[in-house]
Amino acid sequence: MPEMPEVETIARQLRRRVEGKRIVGVRLSGLPLRKPVSPGLGAALVGRTIRRVRRYGKYLVLTLEPKAFWLIHLGMSGRLLYHEPGRAEGADHTHAAILFSDGDGLEYRDPRRFGLLALYEGASPRAIPEIRSLGKDPLEPGFTGEWLGRRLRGSRREVKSFLLDQGVLAGIGNIYACEALFGARIHPGRRCATLTGRECGRLAAAVQKVMRDAIRRRGTTFSDFRGADGKAGGNQDYLAVYMKEGKQCVECGRPIRRISQGTRSTFFCQQCQR
Repeated sequence: MPEMPEVETIARQLRRRVEGKRIVGVRLSGLPLRKPVSPGLGAALVGRTIRRVRRYGKYLVLTLEPKAFWLIHLGMSGRLLYHEPGRAEGADHTHAAILFSDGDGLEYRDPRRFGLLALYEGASPRAIPEIRSLGKDPLEPGFTGEWLGRRLRGSRREVKSFLLDQGVLAGIGNIYACEALFGARIHPGRRCATLTGRECGRLAAAVQKVMRDAIRRRGTTFSDFRGADGKAGGNQDYLAVYMKEGKQCVECGRPIRRISQGTRSTFFCQQCQR
């Protein structure tokens, strides 16, 4: 599933390409995604201009004029692909095809159909239910070891589960939780309340580092993820533990282990993350 760095990669690409463009045509597949797509979505989008593209956690929000907010979530396999005039459109699994007044286009493709497309009226994106429920973004001001420590001290959960809670931290998924815990040298099964202030500081710094590094490398691609330009990300070549079971740890040389936590696989080094 695309996580925050992948969605941020797409947001940055789209800002350069679609802000200021007016929508003149919309084609929908009519198939449901995570939730049914409103049949009136196409008509509601036509005639509006995209004023701003922002990311909230793993969500994209396109601010439109006249005032509305187009909410997009990529689910497990969704892609948002930008097309210049004359490029092929209408590929398999295209559930929304947008045409702009200058001939450019934007497509939402989703083979597994776990994504989300919805339009909201309102004064602010924070009024959107999915956005309102999100916790702090790790790249926003105020995300520090002190802030993180106050929340960890009040939790009896395992720290890996805590990091994946979108109501606490917005945007972290399984890949970057594993990588951040390795960077902070913290075992994924540690109970939150047992972390020291120093460890909380290391964890906050590690979360921000793995996120920023992944954004700089245009996200992580194993199979589905592509940027708005159709190109794969490059961060998968720099992962330390995720999907590295049995391979040597880059720090100590011991084999990377995999355990199951909830419904997800966790990858870690038993020597470095005691």
